[in-house]
Amino acid sequence: MGWFWWLRNYRHEGVRWFDRVLCLGAALDAGGPGDVPPRDELARRTAVADPVEALLAVPEDDTRHPLHSVRMRVRMMHILLTFEAGPGDRPLDERMRRYVLRVRNHFAAGGPEAARVPGIIWPLTEFFVGESNDVRPAMDASVANCRVHGGEWEIAASLMFRAHAVVDTSGDVSDVDEDLGELRLLSRRLGDRLVEAQVCSAFGEAAMVRGRYEEARTEYGEALRLAEEVGAFAESPFLIARLAEIAYRSGDRRSALAVLDEASVAADRYGVVDSKAFVLMLRAGIAVEDEDFPRARALWAAARDACERGTPPPQFLAMLGLVDALVTAGEAGPGAALPLLADTVRTAVDDHCADLVVATLVDSAAGLLSDLGDHARAALLLGAAGHWRGDRPAPAPDRAHAERAADAARAALGAERYAAERARGAGLATADAVAELDAAPRSGPGHRSASRVPTRR
Repeated sequence: MGWFWWLRNYRHEGVRWFDRVLCLGAALDAGGPGDVPPRDELARRTAVADPVEALLAVPEDDTRHPLHSVRMRVRMMHILLTFEAGPGDRPLDERMRRYVLRVRNHFAAGGPEAARVPGIIWPLTEFFVGESNDVRPAMDASVANCRVHGGEWEIAASLMFRAHAVVDTSGDVSDVDEDLGELRLLSRRLGDRLVEAQVCSAFGEAAMVRGRYEEARTEYGEALRLAEEVGAFAESPFLIARLAEIAYRSGDRRSALAVLDEASVAADRYGVVDSKAFVLMLRAGIAVEDEDFPRARALWAAARDACERGTPPPQFLAMLGLVDALVTAGEAGPGAALPLLADTVRTAVDDHCADLVVATLVDSAAGLLSDLGDHARAALLLGAAGHWRGDRPAPAPDRAHAERAADAARAALGAERYAAERARGAGLATADAVAELDAAPRSGPGHRSASRVPTRR
């Protein structure tokens, strides 16, 4: 049932059932071996049972209980649904951290249990209890285990998790081409439409990173068709929102607004809070381009509120921070916006967001520095962002920030010095960029005017 609850976005319902089952198990254990209390007594024990403490009280090497294996599978699915259904920034206390680690370690040891649902999802716990944000080693171990103990479906699922994790955390799609190629072959052999939808989504994401928007549109469109066929209500609103983002990134504003309406309706219908937040953030970005800052602020606040009810990834929070800074620039000037954006860049670096995400933030910071008259530092950061982006093109809305700052810096510094500062910036690490932003002045020739924010081109 756990897989069904996840697929159809009945995650809160699933959490309630898993809570009851685990509390019942803890209540039965409280009486000792062979003890089956009367119904009233069992109900009383269940009401006060603590399944987390029940596991932590058992020595880690004690696996003798006849239901140990099945209970660990229940706990793993419970953990996934709980984190998917609750606020994404909720910190784990030490007790919960030890609990999740116990469950994670059971499956991380490998074997057949870790090569089928729900054990196969154990690498995702690294996002909550890992010592670093690098989940690649766990994903690699899972893929290797599935190749030994799983079938083609399990191999495809583990490859899919790894491909999405690599693109989301590093933005380097060159590392996933081999996985994507194998995924496409496996998905066609399996005929599982949910797997095919996820594979198309992964291909679409890789195409977006490379700036191949038509290819991305085709892949996401096919992913949406397949997801709707199988009733993947948690996926459909996200995929529609992705199609809106593609239109927005490629400069097709009219299509973007129309598809955002569809995405908003789908997110409301199926209760997908993260997709709703994504739609609101894109609308806020469009309002910034329109220089309608009161509307942009209201949309940004609604997106932030939706984030508090969902599980947004770090890269989404980084882009939400960027919108906040751009709205602040329109409201109070670049000097007020720069500290906000500097903090956003710092957090994105600490959270190991993809280089493309950090590059987008730094390009926008260069625009604010340009408005403050700090053209040398603006050119320096443009060089850093360009180096991190490599040959991957900046999307249309973000490109305007960099182009405006580059034009102003070149005019103020002269072509030779501008080129030298950009070349020097290409050698900066992300931590260096954060230091430059911290050292930047908060005032300059900029003035309170919407002209500081790049308008539509």
